[in-house]
Amino acid sequence: MLRLLFLPTVLLIATILFGVVLWFVIKKLKKGIDSTIEKGVEIASDQQQKWAEKGQRKKLPAILQKGFNDYDLIVSHVDNLPDAWQQRLNPLLEQAKEILDEVAFEFSSESNNQKSQDKKLNSIRSFFHHSLDALLQLVEKLNADYDKLDANEIQKAKENIIVLKADLQSHQETLHKVRRFDFDVVMDVIKARLKR
Repeated sequence: MLRLLFLPTVLLIATILFGVVLWFVIKKLKKGIDSTIEKGVEIASDQQQKWAEKGQRKKLPAILQKGFNDYDLIVSHVDNLPDAWQQRLNPLLEQAKEILDEVAFEFSSESNNQKSQDKKLNSIRSFFHHSLDALLQLVEKLNADYDKLDANEIQKAKENIIVLKADLQSHQETLHKVRRFDFDVVMDVIKARLKR
């Protein structure tokens, strides 16, 4: 009698264990598939956003397009540097990106007139010709020779980073002054209209 119950009991336990193992395998597969789909959607949306940005950049003036291309090149060089150099250069990248985005926003905004756009671009033209170019050259040099630099060259690179940071800060202040001036002019016009 026990022998007759033994075989069904073993089959029942084996079926339960197989079901539990199958459930875990299916759960892991589903989790893997879901994460792969999410990652694929994320990559696709990032790529789509990059294409949209490139399409918008084509409408910008040539100097601004070159500025964005130089910035992308700088970012790719900084990504290849060791963490210590990346930490020193990331604030510069953020400042440069803010300047580029602000000027690009000025050109993409429908409400701004051509005179205001040109004024803002002319106020920081040296950013594109000197500051961004100097940052690109510094990053290219560091990328090529960071492992061969002696203490004196490392100190000089750190000093150059400080100088570039101050230069970018002055460009940001110039943009803010231009924006503040434009805002003051608009407010004066609004006040004059309200007095009528």
